[in-house]
Amino acid sequence: MNLINFVRGNKLLIRKVHIIFAFLLAAGLLTAAAAVAADPTPTATAAPTTDTTVRGIELLTQLEKRYQETNTYFGEFNQLKVSTLLLEEIPSKGRFWYEKPGKFRCEYLPPNEQVNLIIKDTAWVYIPQIKQVEVYHFRAEDSPIKKLNHMLLGFGVSVKDVLEVYDVRWIPEEEKPDVFALLFKPKKKEEGLSFQAITIWIKKDSLTPKRLVFLEDGEDTTDITLNSVEFNKKIKESIFKPDFPRNAEVIERN
Repeated sequence: MNLINFVRGNKLLIRKVHIIFAFLLAAGLLTAAAAVAADPTPTATAAPTTDTTVRGIELLTQLEKRYQETNTYFGEFNQLKVSTLLLEEIPSKGRFWYEKPGKFRCEYLPPNEQVNLIIKDTAWVYIPQIKQVEVYHFRAEDSPIKKLNHMLLGFGVSVKDVLEVYDVRWIPEEEKPDVFALLFKPKKKEEGLSFQAITIWIKKDSLTPKRLVFLEDGEDTTDITLNSVEFNKKIKESIFKPDFPRNAEVIERN
C-alpha cells in the first residue's frame, strides 16, 4: 500500500494536534468576548487608524481590556479541511467544551471520529478508528506550545503574550458591517505551530469569533465555523477525564 492510499484510508491521521490550538485561540477570544456581548458600547466599530498593525493591536487590546471572567463554555462547529496532497475536501462536525482553568475537550463526530483533550500541561488525541491515543506533554517553560496553551487556556488574552508568538494585523479588505478580521502569523517556525497563518473573523456586536481559517504548511487549509456557543453552563466532570478504551494503543509523542 503506497503512502497516498494509506492516508486516504485513514483520513483522521492527517489532522495534527495543532487543530486543538485553533479552538484554543478561539477560546481566548471567546472568553474575552463573553462579557462584552452585554455591553452596548460599539468599541470595535470605529477605526481610528488605517495602519493595519496598529489597528490589529488596538482590537486585540480591546478584547483584553474588556475581559471578564467566564467559567465555562460549550459550542458546536463545522470544519472543512482542504488537502492539496490528496486533492480532496474533508468536511467534519463536532463540539467542544472549556472549563477554567485549563480544561478543554473537542470531539469530532462520525464518520471522522476523534477526541482532543487538554488538561493543563497534557494533551490527548484519541482516534477510535485505529484505537490509538497520542499523548503530548508541554514540559518546557519557554516552549511556544506551553506559552500558547497557558495564554489561551488561562482565560487571559494578554496582548503581550500574543505578540511574543505572533505578528498581528487587522485586515481592512475583510471589514464588513457586522465583522472585522485579524491575521495572526507566527514570528518563527516552531514545533507545534505547523501553520503559516490564522485568519479570525470576529462579530462586532458581541466580539465573539465567527470563523477561523488556518493556512497550513503545504498550502492546506482548515476552515472552522463556530456555532451555538453557550457560556457558564455546568459541565459534567466526566467530560474532562482521559478515559479511553483499555485496548487503545497509547503513544507518548514527547
